[in-house]
Amino acid sequence: MNLITAFLLVFIFRITPLSAGKRPKTCKLKRQQIVAAIDDNNHPFTYGTSPAASTSSILPTSTTSDEQSEPTVAAVAVIRSRFPYGQELIRGVNLGGWFVLEPWITPSLFINTNNEAIVDEYTFALYQDQGVARGILENHWNTWIVEEDFKAIAAAGLNHVRIPVPYWAIPTTNTTIYPFIDGAWPHLLRAVDWAATYGISVIIDIHCAPGSQNGYDNSGQKLNYPTWHTSAGNVQRTVEAFQTLVHEFSQPQWGGTVGIIEALNEPAGFYDDVLAVTNDYWQQAYGSLRNMRLTRGTEVNGEAADGEIKMAIMDGFRGVMHYNGFLTPPNAEGVLMDTHSYQIFNNDQMFMTDDDHIKLSCERGGTISGYATTNLWTFVGEWTSSPTDCTRWINGRGVGSDWEQAAPGRDCSKKSGRWQNFDEEYKTFLGRYFEAQVAAFEKSQGWVYWTWKTEDVDEWSYLKGMEAGWIPRNIADPSQRKYSGICG
Repeated sequence: MNLITAFLLVFIFRITPLSAGKRPKTCKLKRQQIVAAIDDNNHPFTYGTSPAASTSSILPTSTTSDEQSEPTVAAVAVIRSRFPYGQELIRGVNLGGWFVLEPWITPSLFINTNNEAIVDEYTFALYQDQGVARGILENHWNTWIVEEDFKAIAAAGLNHVRIPVPYWAIPTTNTTIYPFIDGAWPHLLRAVDWAATYGISVIIDIHCAPGSQNGYDNSGQKLNYPTWHTSAGNVQRTVEAFQTLVHEFSQPQWGGTVGIIEALNEPAGFYDDVLAVTNDYWQQAYGSLRNMRLTRGTEVNGEAADGEIKMAIMDGFRGVMHYNGFLTPPNAEGVLMDTHSYQIFNNDQMFMTDDDHIKLSCERGGTISGYATTNLWTFVGEWTSSPTDCTRWINGRGVGSDWEQAAPGRDCSKKSGRWQNFDEEYKTFLGRYFEAQVAAFEKSQGWVYWTWKTEDVDEWSYLKGMEAGWIPRNIADPSQRKYSGICG
């Protein structure tokens, strides 16, 4: 197809992104100064500039207006380099609970089903009429995170969002997803478009793999034992999902907005059989990334071009030092390590004091930095200000708090919920704990906080932390940090 023909078609047909299965609605182009064409692979390819990002301090509000009723993807390439990993710090937030449901983040979606057997996204789709479930999800995708959130994230001094995405939302040759419900793909494309508008880089994270990589509800299906690793087909489908993401977000239309594709979230590496398959999967995913670079001519003599999209792997709860020498240069190029840091789930953490939490945070910063210096650039892709598991359903729907049950007289109502109900001592600690972790994780390549927003548990919410005052309104402004020397 020549360029002139392509221009003519723009006036006749709407350009819509590739989608997994049924689209919510046609994606319309609404931005100004759009010049569009179709490349040789039938991918939208566009030229132009995006509006300048606002730096005003605005806290977002959800909307149910017609403007948010359809995914809107602008056909405008944002001319920007990919984020300079290893040179500048990652400071970001996760957009948790958006494309992967978690009962503790959005409990109302589960409560409103009036079915206590619905404990994850698998049962959410299985135990309801599929049409009803789809309608709920469509509304949720349109309203949980909106453009104003991206504007507020940028104004908060953050430069990244990490977007958890399930395998069933990603187009692959295998289209079997029952009972999961597709349709999130165009919403993801719109999210990347919003990120580009406000100068935010994106990490797209494969959060859920077929068969579940860890058995947690955040993998899409809560199981007593993960089964992802037991099927070569499961692993291959995850490789294909990774390939789809790399191919799509390497297209010129996205500029350099997506910096990292994270090949898999939290595989249960504490099981030896899961670990063995996971390590092989990392190699397969990297091989596909390298083949793409070689085909494009962006890897020469074993060195990848600086502007190429990066891959992230995880330590699988084994700790970063378990991966000493794994996928490191010169044998591999463009790989980062993601490690997650929570201090609420282990038995030995049930009796930690406030000072113990801060001390451990500072120590972890040293460990991670030591690994990053000699191995892979490393960021902490999930962490929180919450020092307990008091959050309702954080351990699963209907499961209580281990912290509260560990000692008599403990009261979770003082540790979780609306920030207006927290006493000053607790809010002061949340601020110290937040800044200790920031200081620790900025000794390596940075961090991504979990999570931007929740329905009603403010101790986990970056947005509410800013509102309440324990998180600085602009984390990039050193003068707003109250405890800058907390880790020494």
